[in-house]
Amino acid sequence: MGTKTVLVNPPLWNAYAPHLAVPLLLGDLRARGYDATGYDLSIECIDWMLSAPALEALEQKAAARPAVDLEDEWARQRALLAAPAAIRGIREAKERLKSLDTLHDPAAFRSARRTLRDALWLISGAFPACTFDLVSNTSAYSAESTVQVLAAGSDPDGNPYRWAFDRMLDRGLFLDPSLAVVGVSMSADTQLIAGVTFLGMLREMRPDVHVVLGGNYATRLVDRWQQRHPLFDYVDTVVTGEGEGALAAVIDGLDAGDHPGTNFREKIPGAVWDDNGILLRTPRRSVDISAATKPAYDALPLDKYLAPGPVLPVFASRSCPWDCAFCSIPFASNSFRQRSAAAVAKEVRQLSADHGSAYFMFVDEIMSLRTLRNVGEALVTTSADVYWYGETRFAGGLDDELAGLLHASGCRRMNFGLESASQRVLDLMRKGTRIEDACENITAMLRAGVPIHLFVIHGFPGETREEAERTVAFAEAVRRLSVHQYGVVHTTWGGSPFVLDVHSPVGTRPEAFGVHIEPPAPLDDLSLSRNYRTDAGLSQQDSLQVAEDAAGSADDTTVWFRAAGDPTAREIEEFTFLRACVGAPQPETRPVRLFD
Repeated sequence: MGTKTVLVNPPLWNAYAPHLAVPLLLGDLRARGYDATGYDLSIECIDWMLSAPALEALEQKAAARPAVDLEDEWARQRALLAAPAAIRGIREAKERLKSLDTLHDPAAFRSARRTLRDALWLISGAFPACTFDLVSNTSAYSAESTVQVLAAGSDPDGNPYRWAFDRMLDRGLFLDPSLAVVGVSMSADTQLIAGVTFLGMLREMRPDVHVVLGGNYATRLVDRWQQRHPLFDYVDTVVTGEGEGALAAVIDGLDAGDHPGTNFREKIPGAVWDDNGILLRTPRRSVDISAATKPAYDALPLDKYLAPGPVLPVFASRSCPWDCAFCSIPFASNSFRQRSAAAVAKEVRQLSADHGSAYFMFVDEIMSLRTLRNVGEALVTTSADVYWYGETRFAGGLDDELAGLLHASGCRRMNFGLESASQRVLDLMRKGTRIEDACENITAMLRAGVPIHLFVIHGFPGETREEAERTVAFAEAVRRLSVHQYGVVHTTWGGSPFVLDVHSPVGTRPEAFGVHIEPPAPLDDLSLSRNYRTDAGLSQQDSLQVAEDAAGSADDTTVWFRAAGDPTAREIEEFTFLRACVGAPQPETRPVRLFD
């Protein structure tokens, strides 16, 4: 094809491993003969901000700016105290975090983490009311308000991303005269402010380029709009649902041009566009994933992600066949489908050879027992010397034989949605799992030597405090059992308060769950979650308190740097997985203090 396409992943996404969306779409376009490349703006921005020159500029910015209140002044002064160590040590710290050897050296690992903490404090303190970390971040602007998101895009003093993009954005990539299409993947709300900031800058640079927006979060966001939204000042076409094939149809339509009385978007599955103030839509379509192409990771800077490996995302199935009351996954990802296990194993083997990495994460919403068995057998059969992890659910049939197969195939971590240790609450959630199966699955996996992670939801509507506390006790007991009886030291658990998603069954039918939804604030038009009241059990505020208490009681319940000022030494899943792969010990869990 004569025209060029650039696919962009905006901040903030995972700093420790690439996102699958851009490489997957890029592989699809290239297989069809299109000239396309990828730009992981998320890791490029993070890598640049975590560099000595950027940190030096941020130190000057923090020293010069006025504070908005006492709390902000504290953050600014902390940034200035942390600056010298951060600037001096950031390069070595990043290299250490990317080295498997560091996992065996607790002192070096702790030093690198401390330097990274100092750098994040410095970034945070350079902007008013900002908490910048590698999981999510906040600024003076709310991502729930169109007015504030648009205002952030032109404010380099209040928006860290506008400040960074002004200095590090690869403008040459977008000023290329052959460039005709830019696709932006927005998978989470953490990408909204940065993504819209980029889109505004792109429109100024290249008003002639056709901009396509897609991704899980974009799908859920745009679905609720009935009339034109200001985002369409920056976006020409939104592709909802799955992008393979649809993005190629956009390019084909632009090449062919409109015919009288038609619009090329009418042939694009899942398209949404503005037609004189009215949003027009076409039906979404499930992609045939049996024809999925190998993700094109060659277009990404794999040496910049802040974990050894790299840990490469792959998938064996798409969507989820269950309908849990708290979850919106089925809404945005169409019907459940599975790939050929032989094709998956072949792809893993090829990616390992191409990129020199033995480490993979399956990003399936759920790996069914059938998927686990077939993929495990295929990996064992091909003698692929790889390690991997994924997510499944408790079910009858995950026994010692299957757990042993998973370990033999390289599985070194398995995430489970426990959610609650109360069968009554699980039934309220429509989870479709049994505590008896959970106990049997857990012991089978631990006997096989596979570390597990338990996801917990605190305060689902109707849950009592006693039931919530029993779940915390159960998760802690599993962690101790794993370490002391089975010698599996990398088992973890993590809890979060129940969040009412407007696309979930609770959000669409609240009365069936004894829930009363409160309307959002007038300007919070982008919020996809809602405050609520319950007829019974824990209140919303109670669930927040239970989650906070639980996080303080366990060693492994939260990820690193959930807040830049978080003093706890907790670890992200990529590192816990890699430690299990190489037999490295868990890190120290004593606090990382301000003046360490």
